Amino acid sequence: MREKLDAAARMPGEPAMFGAGAHGFRLGPPLPESDVAAFEREHGVRLPEDYRAFITTIGNGGPGRWGGAGPYYGLHPLHEWDLGLWNETTPAVLATPFPVEPGHVLGSWVVADDEEPYPGTVALSDQGCGLMSLLVVTGPGRGRIVNTGDGPQPPHFTADEGFLAWYERWLDAVLAGKRLF
Repeated sequence: MREKLDAAARMPGEPAMFGAGAHGFRLGPPLPESDVAAFEREHGVRLPEDYRAFITTIGNGGPGRWGGAGPYYGLHPLHEWDLGLWNETTPAVLATPFPVEPGHVLGSWVVADDEEPYPGTVALSDQGCGLMSLLVVTGPGRGRIVNTGDGPQPPHFTADEGFLAWYERWLDAVLAGKRLF
């Protein structure tokens, strides 16, 4: 993963991939294991292993306005985990299971005004126009990436099996010179 990220940073000229100019393929420093463990204790969750390994060994967030090297406008740092939530953060929202499971197609996505539509998720990246990529940390989709809709559209899971597969798919698209992820 690190080799591909370094290769993306060395590509000549301006990055072709949407949003890459915001982070320049740079990540912030990895988080200490103690910080991640404290986050997990505070929220009553255990982060998916591949994401946990990434933020403790490769990097966390970064220098861009929206984060570091990653899809769309970049990866958010862990401390901005709640950027994908619509309602005020409560202590138990991250430990509350995300209600949708992979493979289940929703005809509509209606939630009450006081109900959080994306519990059990960590914000990964901002796609622009109010759309987000989230990592499910609690519930039947644990470890999977879900993309939000704008307004009452149902969320949908990516085909990726986990965070590292999603991230590597983005890096492969960057290295292939693609403009969109």
